[in-house]
Amino acid sequence: MIKQICSVSGEEFEVSDLEVKLREKFGFFDLPTTAPWVRFRELGAFWQHWNLHNRKCDKTGKNIISVFSEKCPYPIWQKDVWMKENNPPSMDYDFSRDFLSQAWELFQQCPIPHNTGVGNENCEYTDDWWYSKNCYLCHSGYKNEDCKYCYRSLNSRDSYFNFFSIRCELCCDVGNSQSCFDSIYLLNCQRVNSSSFLYDCRNCSNCMFCFNLRNKQYCFGNQQLSKEEYEKKKTEWNLKSRKIYDKAKEFFTKMMIKNAWHRSLNINKCENVYGDHLENCKNMINCFFVNENVEDCVNFLRAGVKVKNILDSFDSCGETELTYLSINNLFNCYMLRFCKGLVNSKFCDYSIFLNNCENCFACCGLVGKKHHIFNKEYSSEEYKKIREKIIEQMKKEGSWGKFFPGYFAPNPYEESWASFYWPISREKQVELGFRLSDVSERKNKNYFPVSDIPDSVDDLGSGQDEMTEEELYTKIFWDEKYRKPFKILPADVKFSRDLGCPLPNSYYMRRIQENFSWMPFNGKLRDCECGKCKEKIQTSWPKKYDQRILCEKCYLDILN
Repeated sequence: MIKQICSVSGEEFEVSDLEVKLREKFGFFDLPTTAPWVRFRELGAFWQHWNLHNRKCDKTGKNIISVFSEKCPYPIWQKDVWMKENNPPSMDYDFSRDFLSQAWELFQQCPIPHNTGVGNENCEYTDDWWYSKNCYLCHSGYKNEDCKYCYRSLNSRDSYFNFFSIRCELCCDVGNSQSCFDSIYLLNCQRVNSSSFLYDCRNCSNCMFCFNLRNKQYCFGNQQLSKEEYEKKKTEWNLKSRKIYDKAKEFFTKMMIKNAWHRSLNINKCENVYGDHLENCKNMINCFFVNENVEDCVNFLRAGVKVKNILDSFDSCGETELTYLSINNLFNCYMLRFCKGLVNSKFCDYSIFLNNCENCFACCGLVGKKHHIFNKEYSSEEYKKIREKIIEQMKKEGSWGKFFPGYFAPNPYEESWASFYWPISREKQVELGFRLSDVSERKNKNYFPVSDIPDSVDDLGSGQDEMTEEELYTKIFWDEKYRKPFKILPADVKFSRDLGCPLPNSYYMRRIQENFSWMPFNGKLRDCECGKCKEKIQTSWPKKYDQRILCEKCYLDILN
């Protein structure tokens, strides 16, 4: 390990032998000057997240739902139109000018797709959503059906407000869980049925307010009850009521701090790894949220499925290999450096939003092209010669080896993945060169306060002075904290009745982000000690959970 001092934060960080080896593969023989989390923030600022906008397609003039607002500096085309009619402008490279100013001048003229995801049916209000059906206001999912307000869900159905959920059905507020059914508010659970407010439980059914259980049923607060005793206890918690639901969330939060035991790191079926939330990985250093046949990566986030030799990057999947300081590059990509949003592309540098391209340098918005510089085609020999000459100029300018400045991002910082983990003031955003968002939307005088929403779905139309369903659907409510309006739809009411959960009472993304905060991450691990044996360990859990965090051996002991 080589120790370095971060030029941005001033903190010490380590550079591993594998990182040095990977840097050499990408043609860099010096050492990094910023801490990994700073690099994560820099890249994450380019990943549009958490927002959908009503706007017009800049090509057809038709209304679309896009992750990019009308203020986006790039022309935004509906993605199918972009794929079919793609023909962005090009430029000759001018060696009398610096690289970045020319690239920015060109890129602002190049159309980019309005969102990502294909194979969907009736999923217009989604992003990064793939091969799904009848989903609404969802982000980052694959093969889902009839889901609403979900984030990072795979093969799930009939679920609301889930995050990092796999093969879940008829679930609400379920996170980092797999194969769960008919359940409410689960965290880190697997194969759980007909249960509520569970943490780290496996193969359980008909349980409430439990933690660290295995193969149990009819438990309440980790106490074994008879079926009759459990059903009686369950009736004391009418989770259709918002007041009771919020009380249950408070009860769960206290349980997490005072009673539950926490595994220091969530690492499964891995060999020689350092990080958290890793599965089926090998030779990984400082990597997080990665799974399925990934190996030989350093400083890598949010990816999986046959990926290898990745450095300082995230959101890569589908047999992708050798990417450096890049983000959102998917499906059969190879040898990419300083790239954003490439699909099925190879040997590209400093390019964004390319599809099925090869040997492209400083290009934007191309489909099916080879040997292009600034979107202009060259012969193979000309391409290599001009490319090397530009790189030499960039080295002299000091821009070679760095990712694009923040103003190249098509989204403002506050609408980025990075903003969730590293929120910074607008002044700091300007200082760091990120784009600013518009001032938060102001409350319309015709919006209604969330206090007008009935406490329970059972209260709709139950009395002369009660709100009817028809009245509820006509009202637009205002989320004061998130500064956004929202509506309650007929499907929301039906779901609340079917599952026995309360009506929504906030803007959907606020609730997703609150749920998502149960998976703590800040770009690095911290030192602490095991709550039982006092052995020195590392974890992502915040300090408030100290004394309840366990090393792997002690964690396995409490389960037996």
